Amino acid sequence: MNTSGKVCLVTGASTGIGKETAVGLAKTGATVVMAARDASRGEEARADVIRRSGNPNVELLLADMTTTGGVRSLANQFLSRHDRLHVLINNAGGVFKEHRKNDEGMELTFALNYYAPFLLTHLLLDTLKKSSPARIVQVASEMQAKRLDIAQLTDPVPYKAMQAYGTAKLAVVMFTYALARELEGTSVTVNAVHPGVIYTPQSARMAPSFLRPLMKLFMSDPVKGAEPSVRLAVDPALEGVSGRYFKQLAEKRTGAFSYDWQQQDKLYTRSLEWAFSPGKVQTHL
Repeated sequence: MNTSGKVCLVTGASTGIGKETAVGLAKTGATVVMAARDASRGEEARADVIRRSGNPNVELLLADMTTTGGVRSLANQFLSRHDRLHVLINNAGGVFKEHRKNDEGMELTFALNYYAPFLLTHLLLDTLKKSSPARIVQVASEMQAKRLDIAQLTDPVPYKAMQAYGTAKLAVVMFTYALARELEGTSVTVNAVHPGVIYTPQSARMAPSFLRPLMKLFMSDPVKGAEPSVRLAVDPALEGVSGRYFKQLAEKRTGAFSYDWQQQDKLYTRSLEWAFSPGKVQTHL
């Protein structure tokens, strides 16, 4: 599909799936804006995307996605350069082994994997609507918790890294379903996708050292992992498809809790409070 004239924003784009997603979108002719945290790695990635795609319309914005200030800075940087956004891919994510909080008191695994895409999406939502038809792609995971407790989301106790990650990814899926309802009639769609089990530097760091040499044998590479996000972003056959979850290229159902409208709305309302009501980030209801 030729997307010349379209503007796409990809977070977490300096390495792994994010960078390969930027390459895939750039190959379609779109203007691609890459968001990254580190300037030198980001510039290196941008040059590589341009070289491999043959598309010079690739930009880099710098932001720390673990903080509210960083997410707001990214939105402001983008809006100072562009008045249209046709594709937003919320790809940035990760796991923090140790319990850490950002300056607002929010645990970092939750902040990066859920709160950052929630806030960024809402800061750019008017622009997406103005640019419609537009698409939002949430990079999720099949490693979803079975349920979540909103009172524990911003500061889970006790902290277990992979449990916090699974809870955040469940929240992403629930946000996707709730936002799809909110966006009905706007020509802006939102879908979530599990890209597969992908080998990245971070996945290697999280694994026990004795397993690391074997991981590449059993995990897909980031190029393969980027394919589902690119498809959801540009495939004409998916025009108008919204509120769905895909495991790689196939639509799948998620756990029963994720479809609970009351829980979705409760999470959505509390997230809006965190995002737009100062002082509302708290660890208990």
